[in-house]
Amino acid sequence: MPKNIYPEQVWYHWVGIAILALLLAKTAALAVGLGGAFFRRPGYVVDGVVLIGAVILEGFIERKGGGLLMVVSLWRVLRVVESAFELSDETIEAQIEGVICQLEALRDDNIKLRGIIADKDKIIEQLQEELDRCKHQCLL
Repeated sequence: MPKNIYPEQVWYHWVGIAILALLLAKTAALAVGLGGAFFRRPGYVVDGVVLIGAVILEGFIERKGGGLLMVVSLWRVLRVVESAFELSDETIEAQIEGVICQLEALRDDNIKLRGIIADKDKIIEQLQEELDRCKHQCLL
């Protein structure tokens, strides 16, 4: 680094690298966790490539490519906004799946209850027939 750099600038430089490293580690963990599904999501792939480029530019090239780092930073903001929308979509999908599971459980319970009602109706019919026979015998 040139000698006319203030200590704060060096500190910001290393904090920036640390943040980029954390984001890169998160993306790598996501890639490992999702496996092949990671590469089917273009946003994740582009995010990983951009992070690798940012780490290289910030860590090894240092002062050169500052404009590109600004673009990389803007890309990160866009990814955060996109992931917020993805999260809300995933939450809605999870809630829909939960409602569908509950409806299926209710349908199964409804089928069981209809069977119980049919059995009870048969018992009531038999008891009604016995009552009618008893009434008929008592009248004779």
